[in-house]
Amino acid sequence: MTPFDGRLGRGAGLAGAFGGIVFALLASAGASRSAHLVQQDEKYPRVNDLELLGSLSCQTGCHDQATPKMPSPTEGYKFIRLWENVVWDSHDLHSRAFKNIEPAKNTLAKSMEVNLKKGKGDAYKVTEDVKCLACHASVVKPVAAMKPAEWTPKSFVTADGVGCEMCHGHGSAYRPRHDAAKRVADPAPGEPTAVVEWRTLPPAEKTKWGLTDLRSPATATETCASCHIGSQKDGRFVTHEMYAAGHPPLPPLDLMAYSREQPRHWGLPSQMSFIVNLAEKDAKKAFDTFHYRSEKIESSVARRFVESSIAALRSTAALTLQLADEAKPKNDGLDFAAFDCYSCHHDLKYPSDRQARGYDGPPGRPQFRVAPFALARTVVGDEELGKQLDTARRDLAFSFGNRSYGDPEAIGRAVAKVNAWCDAAMTKVRGEKYDTKVAEALLERIKSAAAAETPRPVADPELAQLYLWAITTLSLDKEKDGKLPADVVHLREKLDKTVVTRLRPGLPFDFEVKADAKLDNSQKPVSERIGARMTIFNAFDGKAFRDAFGK
Repeated sequence: MTPFDGRLGRGAGLAGAFGGIVFALLASAGASRSAHLVQQDEKYPRVNDLELLGSLSCQTGCHDQATPKMPSPTEGYKFIRLWENVVWDSHDLHSRAFKNIEPAKNTLAKSMEVNLKKGKGDAYKVTEDVKCLACHASVVKPVAAMKPAEWTPKSFVTADGVGCEMCHGHGSAYRPRHDAAKRVADPAPGEPTAVVEWRTLPPAEKTKWGLTDLRSPATATETCASCHIGSQKDGRFVTHEMYAAGHPPLPPLDLMAYSREQPRHWGLPSQMSFIVNLAEKDAKKAFDTFHYRSEKIESSVARRFVESSIAALRSTAALTLQLADEAKPKNDGLDFAAFDCYSCHHDLKYPSDRQARGYDGPPGRPQFRVAPFALARTVVGDEELGKQLDTARRDLAFSFGNRSYGDPEAIGRAVAKVNAWCDAAMTKVRGEKYDTKVAEALLERIKSAAAAETPRPVADPELAQLYLWAITTLSLDKEKDGKLPADVVHLREKLDKTVVTRLRPGLPFDFEVKADAKLDNSQKPVSERIGARMTIFNAFDGKAFRDAFGK
């Protein structure tokens, strides 16, 4: 690579690596990110060669432009925002993840450490517990190269918190390739004078170099789920012991809501002229590479929402199976964290939303979290598939209720049915085109499910959140100015004392934030933010929620 090529790469090269959570290639809902990296072809790097570079390597000259420089030889501003690191560093809570577990800086972390010392001894430190570092720091090697059982505190870098490569993949191998730009000998009028070939390589090719295909809704969801749901194979799981010591409850995973309120540091494909123009010239390549069809054909936001909802259920089922497999040799039940917290931790009310909703298994036995099942059933919109999921859910409910803390063998059989359903559902939705009519029908199904009194009224604050967040996502997609329609604003205002309408209440935006935005609550202590959220969560009123949607 010539010095000119290197400057082009640093100044605008930008290829798909760190703009990554836009949209792209279909990927298997259950595919392991690390599995793609295990290959024998010497053309590609070995897994053991993949290492962490750190966020600083992504910033210099490329992803740190609060005001992107235009024009540029490769016209990177047509492909990504160029302010990724500015937004991440200034506003994204991932950059503060390690600070949230430093007892000297955080009262919640200090309280957790005191509680955990009672079982682990006086030498215990939260900041040296690899089970905490797994989701609050950046691991030096990918899991495929260094198993969680081999981790020590030195296996992590804490300065970045959860840095770029924890989502986008360890960059040591793909960084040079994604930087490289080539001159165009005789560019056509209006065309860039240099190109970055990495941009339009097939996602499977990029994955072999260590890049995570976050443009795939399924892969992006699996990546987020690793921490935000849990994955034992990735060494990430919030145990009941951690919750009891003070770890905040994890909200249900909604890829679209989570990424919107990170806040989003990338442009939607419909905002990136490079991707829009490619879709006009070569529709197949645009869909295969960026998971995008022209907005004239379908809503990429609606598609991403639907596929990610199914993938979230699959990730939930995967964790359940992992915990069941761990319990089998011990002839034990599952860790309490596998169960719906509010099966036990809720006030007894008469009349009771839970009793009105009914039970799939024996009443009084702790169950799994129902929200991802209900949402996945709603978004697919196929009655036959819906009945199949109902059957799989009932089987899982009885396997959880057969014994006080779950029957691991029966849970394994039930999860297999859930996984088979996810495969069938993903095949169906990938055969759809989410045009205006289909996207509108999706929105109406969610409204109807949220307002329904029969056969299963919404009686769960997590499901209420998912439905309300979904309405926000799909409504924003219809409003191209990035502002919510008045009726949705009114709905959120009506419910803001009984439903968590935002993951980060009080943020002054709904759609996207620019690099220079002022987000005051980014700096609030995590205990204060969590406390405000849980006050609302615990005040949930099912009837008020259903009535608000009904009107």
